[in-house]
Amino acid sequence: MQDITHKVPEVRKTLESMFFKFSDEITACLTSILTRENFILIGPPGTAKTMLVASISKLLKARWFYRLLTKFTEIEEVIGPIDVVELLKGNVKRIYTNSIVEADFALLDEIFNASSAILNTMLTILNERVIYDGGNIIPVKTWTVFGATNRIPDEEELQALYDRFPLRVFTKYANPEETADLIKTGLRLRREFDTLKPIMTMDEVKKLNELIQNYIYENMDTLVKHISPIVASYLDHVVISNRTRVKVPLYVVSYLTVVGIKPSEIDSATIRAGTLKVLKYLVKDREDLSEYESFLATHMPGNLSVLYDLLSEIKALIANNALSIAKEKLKEAYELFEKAVSDPVMYRFFQVEIEEVRSTLDMLKSQV
Repeated sequence: MQDITHKVPEVRKTLESMFFKFSDEITACLTSILTRENFILIGPPGTAKTMLVASISKLLKARWFYRLLTKFTEIEEVIGPIDVVELLKGNVKRIYTNSIVEADFALLDEIFNASSAILNTMLTILNERVIYDGGNIIPVKTWTVFGATNRIPDEEELQALYDRFPLRVFTKYANPEETADLIKTGLRLRREFDTLKPIMTMDEVKKLNELIQNYIYENMDTLVKHISPIVASYLDHVVISNRTRVKVPLYVVSYLTVVGIKPSEIDSATIRAGTLKVLKYLVKDREDLSEYESFLATHMPGNLSVLYDLLSEIKALIANNALSIAKEKLKEAYELFEKAVSDPVMYRFFQVEIEEVRSTLDMLKSQV
C-alpha cells in the first residue's frame, strides 16, 4: 500500500495549486474516487465544478463523460444511440462507445433537471452500475459518477436519486475582496490545463481501493472503536442513513490517504480527526452544514475546542466593556493557540480552523 499512497496527495497538491479555495471540493472528490462512491457538487454555475472533474480525469488518465441534462435530453445522449446497421438486420443494439457505459468518470450537470427516463436509468447506474437495455443487462464501467446541481431537489420522486450521492460539498462564489487572487488562479488554470500530465492511472486507483478495503477489515475493531462514538454523537445534529453510516470507516481511511496519512501513521488521533472532517461531506443541506460547524467547534481535539469557547467569552466581555478581563482572557487564548499550532496532527487536519482562530484573535486584540 505504501508504494501507491504517496501519489494521491500529489494529485491533491497539484489540484489545490490550480483551483482557488477549493480544498473541500478537491479532497471530497478524491475521497469519493478512492471509495468508488458517487459524489455531488452543489452550488451556483460558474464555480469550476466541470473543470475540477476534467482536471482530475487528466491527472488519473481516466476517460470521462460529460452531459448537461435538461428535460429535452434524450436517453441516447447518455447511454448511446441505437446501432442503425444492426437495426436494419432486425437486431436492436446500441453503440456504447463514448457513452457513460464506457467511461471511468461521468459528470452529469444539473442532474435533477433530467427526464424521468434518464432519472430511472441513472438510479440503476448509481446503485448497481448496470443498465437494463431491452432484455439485456449491460454492465456500466463508470467508476465514479459525479453530479452537479445548483439546487437540492424538493420533489419527493427525486429524493431517492439525491440519496445515491452520499458524499456532498456545497460550492460558492469567491468573496469580492478575493477577486484578484481568483483571477490570477483562474488564469493559471487556463494556461496549465492543456499541459497536465497523469500522476496516477485508474488501475492504480482500483488497486488502492482494494488495499484500503483490506486495511479496514484487518483493523475493523480499532476503526469502529474510535469512529462510532463520534458518528453517534453527530446523529443528534444531522441525520445519516444506516447505509452511509456503515461506509464511514471506508470514507475515513480514504480521506486519510488523500491528505497524505500512510497506513503506518494511522492511529487513534488521526482516525478521530479524519472522522470529524469526513462528517462535513455527509450533510444533506446548508442547514446541516451549520449544524456540522457547531458540532466541529465542540468536538475538535485538544486546545482548539477550548479556544472556541474562550473566543466566545472574550467577545462577550468586549461587548460588555469589560476590557481588562478581556485582555487577560486574550493572553490565555494566545498561549493555548501556540500549543495548538505546535501539535502536528492538529495543524495537519485543522489548518483552516486554526487560521480562522488566528484571524479572530488578532481582530479581538485590536479591539482591546
